[in-house]
Amino acid sequence: MKKLLISLCLILTTSTFASVGSAKPIAKFSAPVTQEVFHHKEAGIQFELPKGWTAKPDGEVITVATADDSLQMVFWVPDEDTFDAAVKDLDKELDKTIKNVKTTDKGTQDTHNGMPHFSAGGTGEVEGVTIEWSVDVLAAKKVVIILTFAAPGIAEAHAAETAQFIASIQKIK
Repeated sequence: MKKLLISLCLILTTSTFASVGSAKPIAKFSAPVTQEVFHHKEAGIQFELPKGWTAKPDGEVITVATADDSLQMVFWVPDEDTFDAAVKDLDKELDKTIKNVKTTDKGTQDTHNGMPHFSAGGTGEVEGVTIEWSVDVLAAKKVVIILTFAAPGIAEAHAAETAQFIASIQKIK
C-alpha cells in the first residue's frame, strides 16, 4: 500500500488534472475494439486502452491515464481478501492519501461484466490540490480497487473514451 500512496502522490504532483465528475457506477457500454489489451494478472482482469491512453505497470499497481494525463486511474489489489472487507475499509485507505475527503456519492453496488462492483466518489485534497475522485471495487480472481482522480471540471472532455475504457474491463479470458 505504501508504494501505491507514493505512486499516487507522484502522479498528482506531476500531472495535469481533470475532473472525474461525481462518481458514477461503472456503466455498461459496448466498446469498439482498440489497439492494446493490458492484464492485471493478480486481480484477474484485463482491459483495452483507447487510442493514445497509457498504462504504466509498477509492481502490483497499474496506472492508466488519458492521452493528455488529465485523468488517472490507479488499479491495485488490496490486502483484504474479500469484496465486502475491501469495500468496508475504503474510507480508511482513502484517508491515507486524500485529505479533507468529502463523499458526494455514498456508493452503489451492482455488477460489471459479471463481476460484483461497488462505486463511490467525492472530493478532497492531495498535497493541497483539490481533486475529484471516484473509487470502484471489482471482484474478479481477486478484489481489485480502481481509484480515479483529477482536478474538478474536466471529465466531460473524456466521457466517451472513459466509457469505452470502462466497458472493456473484464475478467481475463
